[in-house]
Amino acid sequence: MPITPVSLHGRKALVTGASSGIGRAIALALAENGATVALLARREERLLEVSSEICEKGGIAFSVPVDLADTDLTRDAVHMAASSLDGLDILINAAGVGRQARLTDGDINDWKTMLDINVLALSVVTREALPYFPEEGGHIVNISSMSGHRVPGKGGFYAATKFAVRALTEGLRQELRAAGSLTRVSSVSPGFVDTELLDEYFGGSSDAAKYDAIGYPILKPEDIADLVIHQLTMPATAEVTDILVRPTAQAT
Repeated sequence: MPITPVSLHGRKALVTGASSGIGRAIALALAENGATVALLARREERLLEVSSEICEKGGIAFSVPVDLADTDLTRDAVHMAASSLDGLDILINAAGVGRQARLTDGDINDWKTMLDINVLALSVVTREALPYFPEEGGHIVNISSMSGHRVPGKGGFYAATKFAVRALTEGLRQELRAAGSLTRVSSVSPGFVDTELLDEYFGGSSDAAKYDAIGYPILKPEDIADLVIHQLTMPATAEVTDILVRPTAQAT
């Protein structure tokens, strides 16, 4: 019996953090592969730019601006997006915040922001999206980090939130299997990727600040989008739990 990949044509996807970086790249890749995409992020103007780009290329996209730090608004936004799509097949939790806020002297507001977006928002979006998935199952992909597997010296609190994402990913997989659900759960754990999150992590807003801190070529958002498409299109009998990917020159 032949094992065939899953087609994304006609699938309905919800992507958080879709206004820039990895989320934007994944939204564009999903649309290019025939999926209809609902875009969630805080910056409305940037969201409209992404949805316009998708539509100009013949795709279909809906923008739902929302501050994911607000639990009630996030819940409403998920319902609005899922209703607009008439259900969901795919959820991409790509929204994230990264700051070098240490445990010994870190800013509590930085801690709270990372917990709110990286952990709580991901959990709320996932819980609210699941009832819209079909009985035959869908696919959830969480964008995690290499920091969910090892702790960088100045980013211990950020790493804690990504270790939480790793635990939530596996916990959800086990819950769905116990419930008899066929929905697959995956994650991608990148090293350094050329995004605004990395700019913020290194305390600057320019490529110079980022590359001076790192010193070698790093991954592009499109690299991560390619891996997500690979996970989504694997045969339904296969579940890629996590992919660790780093720039070739990244030692740890």
